[in-house]
Amino acid sequence: MAWLPCTGQLAAPEGIEYTVFPLEPQRVTSVGNFITEFAIKDTVRTITDPYRPSFNYVLYWQLRATEAAAGHLREKLGSDAYLFKTTAVAEQAEIHLARNGSEFDMLNVSDSGMKDGPEPKEYKARQRSPPDDLKVVSWAPGEILANLRDYVYDTQWRVKLVIYIIDSGLDTTGPDFRLGIDKWLYSPNVKAQRKDTPTDDNPRSHGSCVLSKAIGTFSGVYKNKIGPNKNSEVIVVKVDRALSFGEILWAFSIINTDIRDSRTARPAVVAFPWTGYNADPVPWSIIKTFFEQIFNQGGSIIVASGNNATPPGRQDVDTLPAMWESPTFPLVVVGAVNNIGTIADFSQGPTYVTVWAPGVGVQCAKRYGVKYASGTSPSTGSVAGLAAYSLALGRVRFRRNINTPTILKSRLAGTASWVRQPPNGPRVIWNMEQGY
Repeated sequence: MAWLPCTGQLAAPEGIEYTVFPLEPQRVTSVGNFITEFAIKDTVRTITDPYRPSFNYVLYWQLRATEAAAGHLREKLGSDAYLFKTTAVAEQAEIHLARNGSEFDMLNVSDSGMKDGPEPKEYKARQRSPPDDLKVVSWAPGEILANLRDYVYDTQWRVKLVIYIIDSGLDTTGPDFRLGIDKWLYSPNVKAQRKDTPTDDNPRSHGSCVLSKAIGTFSGVYKNKIGPNKNSEVIVVKVDRALSFGEILWAFSIINTDIRDSRTARPAVVAFPWTGYNADPVPWSIIKTFFEQIFNQGGSIIVASGNNATPPGRQDVDTLPAMWESPTFPLVVVGAVNNIGTIADFSQGPTYVTVWAPGVGVQCAKRYGVKYASGTSPSTGSVAGLAAYSLALGRVRFRRNINTPTILKSRLAGTASWVRQPPNGPRVIWNMEQGY
């Protein structure tokens, strides 16, 4: 692309702090040169990767600029980089996280065009020009998806909760996780390999992608730290990539203990974006016991249905833990659809599947950037985000020993989803807002 000068516009030490996050590795040098060439000395900081010091790998830049200058820079960066207001991400409900003009605004819902439903609330928000799959989540019945431009959501959080993800880590340097991860739990095997660091050890960025669909500032369904009450704790349970039986057993055991030992009773959402295990049911019964104990403490568990529907005879769910789902076992199993609500060719189901979410070409986080991914794993992340969203807003009441997981599961399969392809299509998640 052609880089146009903006001499002196970034030279604003008294201005607002912004972060610029490069999207394409091959553009890092040109983006960096463009930023630094026209900025006063000491107004730009270059942040490099501490885990790859010998490469001097640039993660992002921080700079001070006026809003007008930042707007000019955003226009010139185009699709090569994100530019967003650092201080707003940290402290305010109004967030500017730009990619081709995408941004978050608080809005008064009385001006949002809502036609029916309850009286407008104060803390509605919208994300302008979001990833297409997020538009699906606030796509209300009776509306046309092609007409929607924004993702609309509520931010009046009423209930504190905790979100766990079991994966091989995630990349905390990207814009989706700039609000921070509250705690990391490392398996003994991860510690033995000296990988007990807050990083994503999966080359395909599996954990980064899944968690970004749940709570990512840009990609996520649940903007967990945007709004008047930044109340959700996010915990990464880092396991070895091989995800052996021992690793899974440790993960659910430590989550059960962590919930039990919490000083205050609060709902929990556990994202386990895996299935595919055909192991001996006897040792797996031990893991099932931990599932039950988590349920009994008010925790909900969200798992993937599986990506193996194309081989003959494997259309339906046929592996653990997804096959445990039943009316008396409140496991939430997630299948994948495209953005118009058609079941993805690879997605197993509908037997055992509780609800469906976009999982074809969805935008999510990866190590050092963003990517487009397909699978029931990112779908699982979106449903985990919607589960947390529903609990945080108090739409599903939480009390220990009143079977909150069963109530939440019923809500996800009922009022928090609807059929996009009638009459017999799958129920696709909905946050009960009206995008526009």
